[in-house]
Amino acid sequence: MQTHLSYRLPTFNRRQALLAVLGSAFLPGCGGGTDVAGVSSGGTGSFTSGVIVGLGSIIVNGIRYDDSTASVAIDGVTSTATALQLGMVVRIQGSAVTPPTTAGALATATATSIAYGSEWKGPADEVNASAGTFTLLGQTVRVLGTTVFSEGKFDGTLTGKFVEVYGFVNANDGSLQASRIEVESETPERYRLSGIVTDLSATSFLLGSALINHASASKSANLQNGQLVRVELLTTQQDGAWVATEIKLDDYSNELEDDDEAEIEGAITSFTSGTSFSVNGIPVDASRITPPAGLALGVRVEVEGAISSGVVIAAEIDIKTDDEVESQAFEFHGAISALDTTAQTFVIRGYTVRYNGSTTFEPSGTTLADGLYVEVKAELQANGDLLATRVEVKTND
Repeated sequence: MQTHLSYRLPTFNRRQALLAVLGSAFLPGCGGGTDVAGVSSGGTGSFTSGVIVGLGSIIVNGIRYDDSTASVAIDGVTSTATALQLGMVVRIQGSAVTPPTTAGALATATATSIAYGSEWKGPADEVNASAGTFTLLGQTVRVLGTTVFSEGKFDGTLTGKFVEVYGFVNANDGSLQASRIEVESETPERYRLSGIVTDLSATSFLLGSALINHASASKSANLQNGQLVRVELLTTQQDGAWVATEIKLDDYSNELEDDDEAEIEGAITSFTSGTSFSVNGIPVDASRITPPAGLALGVRVEVEGAISSGVVIAAEIDIKTDDEVESQAFEFHGAISALDTTAQTFVIRGYTVRYNGSTTFEPSGTTLADGLYVEVKAELQANGDLLATRVEVKTND
């Protein structure tokens, strides 16, 4: 049975909800309104971190971001919006979020910058499809029903292949909950792992059970136990350790601007209490609300709030269960191509989508044709196919 644990504010518009919490917590500033510790009613931007679940402008955390003019970077290297794909975990800076005006519609915003990067890269091993797991450099990858596969599928044929995995690290057990897995045909130049630093010495530390030699790596001078890091590795071990070439702290504080609205989804990567923790390395202050029971290290959450001095001041926190994540639908906006009425498939935004007698068409009786602009909601099937549950004809937006 699906469960959904959350604390929610009273239902009025999104901006009012944020200000209700923030305004009640702070004294009025000199000029009136709320303006204490950097949080004010005049915020004009947004910061969002989470999984891409829709294309045709990207959809993340229930917000459809126009990415047509955004700067895009993968691991700090300039990329393009066309590289953004379902299941990738991204960080978005953009305009203020506009609430939806009709039932079933999405909130919207314009992205100014989008950053993304995978968590782990290396050979897949110990594939257990029934348990939904495989290992990578000895670390466990957890596969859900909504994990998107590119150029492969989740069965025994994955063993020995090189994969690049997007998702969220569970700081409690060191595993990675995969949101996207890209199967690669060639050996990568470097392997990659991310996680929480433990057992740090002058030359080594652990990421989960993986021993990392950091003696010659490019890294921060203040590497410490408990830090969330992403590590580039040589593809061969030395004396039982993976040799790091570069270690990056997953610290995005320089991307957080005061007053911006924030929507962050991910795993709790450090935990002091139910009112003080970090999500994907981003600090959260939940002291102004009653947080839901069950918050703990490794729990996947979605936090909504506003930013003050590099901290997300929470106005709402949802715990995301596996059942809820696996019920996630995908959404596409765009023109149909490669329509095959015999196979009942079409291509939209580079993805092949099936339709059948259970697919709802709006308006009823719609005849599909190449070039028709539509909004498609689809579910990922056990065999990896995308099955359209609803196809709605739209004007080109």
